Amino acid sequence: MVRIDYDISDDSYYLFACAELMTREVEFLEESKIERMLGSEGPDEFIGALRDTVYSKYINYIEKSRSFEKVIISEYSTTVNFLDQRLKPEHQAAGDLLFLEENLHNLKVIVKSIILDIDLRELFVPILHSYDELRDAAVTGDYREVDPVVAEMLKFAVELIDKQENYRLMELELEKFYLERVLNSIETLNSRLITDYLKHIIDILNIKNIYRSKYLAEDLSFDYFLHENGFLPKEFMAKFEGESLDFFVKEMERTDYADMIIKGTYALHSEGTFSSFEKSEDLFYFDFFDPVKYTVSNLEKVFQFFLRKKLELKYLSIIFTGVLHGVENSKIRNKVKV
Repeated sequence: MVRIDYDISDDSYYLFACAELMTREVEFLEESKIERMLGSEGPDEFIGALRDTVYSKYINYIEKSRSFEKVIISEYSTTVNFLDQRLKPEHQAAGDLLFLEENLHNLKVIVKSIILDIDLRELFVPILHSYDELRDAAVTGDYREVDPVVAEMLKFAVELIDKQENYRLMELELEKFYLERVLNSIETLNSRLITDYLKHIIDILNIKNIYRSKYLAEDLSFDYFLHENGFLPKEFMAKFEGESLDFFVKEMERTDYADMIIKGTYALHSEGTFSSFEKSEDLFYFDFFDPVKYTVSNLEKVFQFFLRKKLELKYLSIIFTGVLHGVENSKIRNKVKV
């Protein structure tokens, strides 16, 4: 990655919040603990490794349900409450970016449940609202009890149901609208680092979309899924529509995303999975937020803490699910950062 000298100013408003988060740094699991979990012979051994961690309070639930879902939902709720109480009003948009993936996923779930007229609550990830709250708002058109940003997204999603019959294209239109809305909202943060983080998300999403399209030989115009406002211009990415996958990979190896492309390509051809792309993407973001460690108190430091927390929860869920279903240790390891 090309290093940019980010000038991240400290903000006395966040002194208390950052001091609180500093004491919570001990929550993050050490490498040896994660290695122990990766080596678990079964779910009971994994659960045993959780007993002296911050996640020990969930052990009874995990033992009975054989699921990690409640752990993630509870921790997300804690994060949302912290951000709501500690961030400046003009900085609340940081939460929209932090949970971008989950919020977009939820919108797609609600739309699909309406189109198919089936209950898809098991696919929903509660953030600000429950499945019933959003689905009822979408069906009745009454958005009074829904967060304004979420309501705007949901209204757009519902309108798409009448305008677009192709569900795949509907998802792509919703994705474009959502990313543009989040980009506009985070301009209020006045943080170059966080804005650039979203630009990297857009670049990587474009790269993965092109890669999937070519690998799966989709007959779909790039214009449907290419997003603007990344570091790599949409016009530049569109030029690869008529090129081979090998040519695209070679060109991307000249960018900041070279390591991700190289490792992702190898894993896709050897294992038939895109998981290595996701792992490399996570590592990219860890590295990207490295400048924050040289600061004391600011929005970026708060954001980094919860981004790291989200990724840890993601990896623990992957490990537990893999161990539960007897997945080969090496295959689980390929999906997580240690």
